[in-house]
Amino acid sequence: MRAKTIIELASLSATLYSIAKDKEFFERLHSMAEKGKEFVDEFSEEDEEGETQMIQKLIEKAGQAKEEIEKKMEEVAISVYGKMHIAHTDEIAKLQEQINELHTALFLAEARIVNLETPKTNS
Repeated sequence: MRAKTIIELASLSATLYSIAKDKEFFERLHSMAEKGKEFVDEFSEEDEEGETQMIQKLIEKAGQAKEEIEKKMEEVAISVYGKMHIAHTDEIAKLQEQINELHTALFLAEARIVNLETPKTNS
């Protein structure tokens, strides 16, 4: 149980590190925040009708931002898990190769034992 928790924490930290490392994502998020500030300033000068429009547009922009963040997080998660799967596959292939080598060594050892156990006849 403890190993599973450690693996989950390592996976989570690797994912968060990958997200934090993605400079382009944070630059885009910063530019969206700046546009949002400009948007709010622009509509804050309008009257009551403009306020309802501003709230509707803010809700729409928040939904778009949420979708973009979810999409980017999904891409990062797929990338991280893809890398983890490749490493896992390589490890399995290496273990399979070792098993084959051990089988070969076992067959050779059995052949030697059989050869030593059979009585030699002097002809």
